[in-house]
Formats: sequence, C-alpha cells, structure tokens
Amino acid sequence: MESVLSQADILWYFSDMPSGDEQITDLLNNPLVKGMKALFDRLPDTYFFVKNRESEFIHVNRALLHRLGLTGLSQIIGTTDYDRYPRQIADQLVAGDIEMLTSGEGLIDHAEVLFDEAGRLEWYSTTKYPVINSKGKALGIVGITRSYSGRNPSPPQVSAAEQVIERISRNPAANHRVAGLAKETGISERQLHRQFIQLVNMSPREFIVRSRVQAAAADLRKTGESIASLSDKYGFCDQSAFTRQFRSVLGVTPGQYRRTI
Repeated sequence: MESVLSQADILWYFSDMPSGDEQITDLLNNPLVKGMKALFDRLPDTYFFVKNRESEFIHVNRALLHRLGLTGLSQIIGTTDYDRYPRQIADQLVAGDIEMLTSGEGLIDHAEVLFDEAGRLEWYSTTKYPVINSKGKALGIVGITRSYSGRNPSPPQVSAAEQVIERISRNPAANHRVAGLAKETGISERQLHRQFIQLVNMSPREFIVRSRVQAAAADLRKTGESIASLSDKYGFCDQSAFTRQFRSVLGVTPGQYRRTI
C-alpha cells in the first residue's frame, strides 16, 4: 500500500522557532501548509491533522471534523486524543506521538483502531511525520488517516484480537460472547485476552462494553431514540446497567450526555 504523502512533502523547516501562538500562526501560514490545508479540506475520505509538541490538535480538515461529529475548528483546537478516546487508546496514540517527536522518524500506513462517524471503533491506516525545523528540533506532527473500508476487503490481520476487534466494531449491538469469538478465531479465551491487552490494553469484555457504549452515544447524538430502547438495542440487561456502564466509559449518564449535545 502506497502512502499518500512522502516525508519530503510534509517536513517543514523553519530558520527560527517562535513560541506559543506565534509558532502556531507561523506554522499554519507557511505556504506549503496553506496549500495542503486547501487540498485536504476538499478530500472527503482522507483525514488530515496537525498537532503541536503537546499532542494538541492545531488544525484538522473538514472530513475529520465531520468524522468526529464536530462543526468547527474551535471545537478541536487545543484538544487531545484524551478528549475523545478511551484512556487506553489515547495512551497509545499520544505515546506514539512522543516517540515520533523524540526519534524524528515518521510512521507509514500504520493500522490503528479509531472511532468512525457513527462512534464505532474501526480500523484506519495512519501516516504521520514529525515537523522539524532547520535546527533539527521537532515542532509538532502532521499526518493523514484513511479508513480501510472501501480500500481492501479487510485491514492487515496480524492477530486474532484484530479480527475480533473488527467484528465487534462492525456490529457492536450483536450478542458477542468472548468464548464464541475465541473459538471462531481458533485460539483460547486466555490467548485472546492476552492479545487484547497487548493491542489495546483492555480485555475483550471491556472492549465489547466500550464499543456498545460508544455506538449508543452516537445514536444519542444523531437520533431521538429513547434511552430505554438503546439499552435494549445494545444488549444491556436493563436501563440501570446501561447507565452505569455509560457513566463508567464517558463520565456522564446517557441523559446528561444527550442534554450536552
């Protein structure tokens, strides 16, 4: 699979390194950056982002705003992956940013589990590089992300856990059972659990619950379906259990979540 951008296309060099807002302004006003922003704002299925050294978003394109359910840049500027992903996933994304800023090496066509437009965890391919000035100091990160959907029948499968993640993400409302998922992929429950911990730092059961909660949250954002109906739709034993799990994952109850959107 070819990467869309080469490292030469997206490494920006500056003779001086201003700080704070000046650094961001100079970065975004660079002719190459302005050209790339204009290009990527018109691509509906490629998600473009720029982060600073603190892994805070300082620019994204329209497609990424739409995927995240946002309407304007002010809603994402200054935020991080911790503001929209479970901590286990955000930890991995931010750790990858830190490693990249330290090593100065890019990452090409890296498979990651992210949220799609419906709030479901889905497979994406990410290519990103550090932005380095003329003194060799990293200023931030620039990258693109594309969904595997429509490009290949499935993402690169390197473990049973990845196959299970894809299956759960495709249909979070299904009656997924860890024992059945392990059997379908030809490994034991213990092996599947170990692979999940290594891949996303959570158990298969926790991933199932989180996927259901995130899908329910997407329905709360986009539909008028009742909380009781969503509780039943996503396989919770009752509305009380749904509310407890929802609060555990997102920090608020379903009712509070709906009132804030």
